[in-house]
Amino acid sequence: MLHPEDHAAYLARHDFFVPPGESFTPAERELLTKYGRWMEALVSGAIRPTTPSQEQFVRVARGEGEPASDFERAWVKVTRERDVAALVSDRLHALQAARAKSLLLDAEYRDARTAVLATIRDQLDEVDAAFAEQIQAASAEAAQAEQELRELVLSLGRSVGAGAIKVTYRSPPVTWDSDKLAVYAEEHPEILAFRKTGKPSVALRYSDGLPARGTAASELSPLEPPVPSAE
Repeated sequence: MLHPEDHAAYLARHDFFVPPGESFTPAERELLTKYGRWMEALVSGAIRPTTPSQEQFVRVARGEGEPASDFERAWVKVTRERDVAALVSDRLHALQAARAKSLLLDAEYRDARTAVLATIRDQLDEVDAAFAEQIQAASAEAAQAEQELRELVLSLGRSVGAGAIKVTYRSPPVTWDSDKLAVYAEEHPEILAFRKTGKPSVALRYSDGLPARGTAASELSPLEPPVPSAE
């Protein structure tokens, strides 16, 4: 089937960026790599549909119908993954901006505090010298008393307390070899009835450090490469 010249130009391009992740089947990735630029051009209006199936594809892509063809299902996934990527990027950049502001204010606070302390540094040094030996001796005495109490509770095997101090005895923890249990469960699946699965959790790790002064949110580098758009 011959295609209009403008359609053929997009059909000849096989450089469509398929969003990463496990949402797409291998067949859908192959289809999008081959026809993604053309599909995107139809959706954006860069080219006009020339057949009823193309018109239906555009309607589905705009949310005016449920996907029925492979092309429609694949493009609906593209749209959904792009929406998710945009939302994640917005939230991450919002966190970057908020964290940059927080770190910058913290640095300014420390600078201001250091400047004030510098004016009374000599007085503080005299106070430190006067109390240093007494504090060290008192801390060592408290640490020794704490260690002796820990050893006593361990030997008694029970918790004790008096006044504001409470020392809790914990029995030795019992752990299981998860890998060996998983193998055992394959032959004895009935033990899975005793397994409990907790709630998922999220951990954040920062490696940005203190930003340069005057760094604006708009200067933050993008976290992900931009999604290709129709030309």
